[in-house]
Amino acid sequence: MNIILPASKVFSGDYIDIGLDMNSEVCNLRAEEERILASFTKRLIEIAGVAGGHGSASAPTAALNVMRLPAVALDQDGFVADVNAAAEAIFDTDVKIKDRRLFVRDAAARALLNEAIDHLKTSPRLGPLPTDPIIVQRQDKLPVIVRIWRFGGAAPLPARDVRALLTLNALGPKPGPPAAILARTFCLTPSEAKLACVIARGASPYIAARELNISKETARNQLKAVFAKTGTHRQSELVALLLQVE
Repeated sequence: MNIILPASKVFSGDYIDIGLDMNSEVCNLRAEEERILASFTKRLIEIAGVAGGHGSASAPTAALNVMRLPAVALDQDGFVADVNAAAEAIFDTDVKIKDRRLFVRDAAARALLNEAIDHLKTSPRLGPLPTDPIIVQRQDKLPVIVRIWRFGGAAPLPARDVRALLTLNALGPKPGPPAAILARTFCLTPSEAKLACVIARGASPYIAARELNISKETARNQLKAVFAKTGTHRQSELVALLLQVE
């Protein structure tokens, strides 16, 4: 639910620049995160391919699992060769492995996925693959964004030649960085760290106040302190910083 406050109720001050355009700013942040994730994933897959080419026994999905990125490896016939733990954690009735295939309930997305896999099976090994992400709608959750990446490494899985990797970005609230680590990193009080943890998920201060069962005034004061201690001035800037903390 989006909460729109009159101008007289908007937070003010040097460290807080949160107004009626909060939703658009958060959306811009999500788009930037998506762009950065796609670029980073491509590079990480290239590294996994090099490792496989040098005789590594690790599956390429393992490298992505270290970064908590859900991934599925496909063999030359389009069957699932490997799934990492991060992918297994998001499987449900809408997205799952069925008959050694990645199954999605969304009919439109399933048609696009099957078309892409058929193209994978018939195209040259180093030929281009469809680059547009496949948006998988889910019944009671936000969508999953599926991307297909050509894998040019060796065959790190026994008896399976990995031809492509599928990465799955499940949209929706994600756990923020541990409050205890945020507290030590930025010298935050326990209460400030808890607020920062919620803010790191992209929640507004108003939602954070409700979730933490504190008043809006308390949330505002704590957020001012977090801005000051982290040297940030906008929520998007703060979130980008907090998400670097593991």
